[in-house]
Amino acid sequence: MKKRSAARSYRTPGIALLIATCLGIAAPARAQSPGCPSFPPVPYLVLEDIYTDSHFSIVNQQAEQENNARIAAVDQFMHSIEQALDAPSGSAQAATAPCAYQNFRRWASADALGGKQPTFNNEGIIKRGQYLIGLDLLAIKFKVAGFAIDKVVLDWLHDLNDKNIDLWQHGTNRGNLYVWSGAAAALFAVLDRDPKALRYEDQVWHDAMAAIHDDGTITAELARAHRALIYHMYSFSATLILMQAREAMGEKLTQPDLAKIHRLATTIGQTLCDPHRFEVLTNASQEIPGDWGYRVPLGFGENELTPDWLRCGMPKAAVVDIGFGGDTRRSAAALHRLAD
Repeated sequence: MKKRSAARSYRTPGIALLIATCLGIAAPARAQSPGCPSFPPVPYLVLEDIYTDSHFSIVNQQAEQENNARIAAVDQFMHSIEQALDAPSGSAQAATAPCAYQNFRRWASADALGGKQPTFNNEGIIKRGQYLIGLDLLAIKFKVAGFAIDKVVLDWLHDLNDKNIDLWQHGTNRGNLYVWSGAAAALFAVLDRDPKALRYEDQVWHDAMAAIHDDGTITAELARAHRALIYHMYSFSATLILMQAREAMGEKLTQPDLAKIHRLATTIGQTLCDPHRFEVLTNASQEIPGDWGYRVPLGFGENELTPDWLRCGMPKAAVVDIGFGGDTRRSAAALHRLAD
């Protein structure tokens, strides 16, 4: 993979951190400077496959719990930054933003999450791509807050995005994770206008629009059986972020694309009220999402939601998503600020 020419500073994690990371032990924050906690950079992720069936719809609860323990250190780091950037201006928490950027830059200098795994682990690589959306959003929030996003941070995000693009561009999965990869690329392009990211997000956008049928369903997500509704919501969420990132860069939505998004939103709302149609299409009972399924739609697409979402969904669900950039309404507002 082609790297940028500027030299980068790497830190080699200590043996204790490597062991803790592999075993899924969250490393505690430690003092970096007076009043500024430090979070040891996590070099890579090694996670378990959580699904037990061919449709990737039935979750192995024990594997999911193990994974939650293994990503706890990353979530702790992300949440500390999200809290600082989402805090009301002038508050004590907002005053910690310089510390948060110091920690963000420290992870960039260490190439956190970009290190080579001891053995190839696909689940860890996929999860890194999901965190990348949050990292890109945090960088956008830092920029809106007046921080200069320096080359160390941009190079780190550039390399992580390159790796993520390469993974999905050469893969065959064209479900919601593919759309999420396009959202990550678009968010990075908002920061950097990187030609590779711009080409990729545009490709994903057109593929995502083509995947939405006239009845508002997506074939790849119907294949998820019990979780078909949930993954239609995830695909919709990724599309909303991708759409707003494109709008922040001056891309204009076409009427056919708007109609596709409306069909998807309408179908999800109808299914929240009555999952019978999806049960017939998938031959499986539908898992109904908790509030976690609404965090992105409420933050990035409230104007796209049909009355069924409000009638049968969770219109007052929390919009703070730890590890995903924090408050999704504030994340969407930051994108709008950059578009102004």
